[in-house]
Amino acid sequence: MYYLDSEKSIIKKFQMVNPKSVYFLMENEESIKVFESIHDQENWKQWIESAGKSDPPPDFFTDTYMYMMDVMRVDDHSYKNKKGKVVNPTNSHIRDVEKEIIQSGIMELCPNAELIINAHTNLPTDEDHNYQYYYKNFTRVVEHHKKSIDLYKKNHPNYKVIFFIMDESFAYFVAENIEDATKEKHIGDMILGRPHFHFWDKNFIRVFENSSIDYLIWYTPFKYVNSSIGKLDLPEVCVFNIKEPIKQCMEYDEKHMISAEI
Repeated sequence: MYYLDSEKSIIKKFQMVNPKSVYFLMENEESIKVFESIHDQENWKQWIESAGKSDPPPDFFTDTYMYMMDVMRVDDHSYKNKKGKVVNPTNSHIRDVEKEIIQSGIMELCPNAELIINAHTNLPTDEDHNYQYYYKNFTRVVEHHKKSIDLYKKNHPNYKVIFFIMDESFAYFVAENIEDATKEKHIGDMILGRPHFHFWDKNFIRVFENSSIDYLIWYTPFKYVNSSIGKLDLPEVCVFNIKEPIKQCMEYDEKHMISAEI
């Protein structure tokens, strides 16, 4: 199984995050408690998995902390085609590679192994992934899960709702010149710009602010930018207390947005 297909594997990877890479947008005791209940392996033992097809949603809950959590994946590859169907060329290619590996019999030698596949579609960058795909897919996934919150609360009355987002996108940055944003990119190109702070981006924040979500954990393990002064690391995890106002928001011109992944 491709390791990101499993909610438990995503949490296991999340638990390896250095706490210094975590950004609390509204740092308070409860936000830290929410994070530590999942990140700390001992605390995680208090959670119960409910992610099976026949299990009542959401994916996890804990009677000890009175939290419930749904885990979801977003990326910047998915988009709606002309027929209105959501397609993801990268995931389709991953499935093909996964099938080839399984058919080869290699996995039988390591039955407990989880596949980590870095698949390339060979599509031009803007056709493979872009900022518009990114925030539209983020919106589509979160809105879909928001529709089930009433059911979550029916199954677990008075429990806090946590949305855990596994974000598979790479970092973006804002090109200073529109010409740099629209030209074909190649490995090694140097472009003048500044990092995209996804956690302050109004296109994303408006999806979950003033909602019935209580806490949002936004896990972005692949976001970093190579610059002339070295590697710029963005927070690997951002923790939001949705009931508190998000004071710092930014608007970005999508015409200037470039993925750090070529």
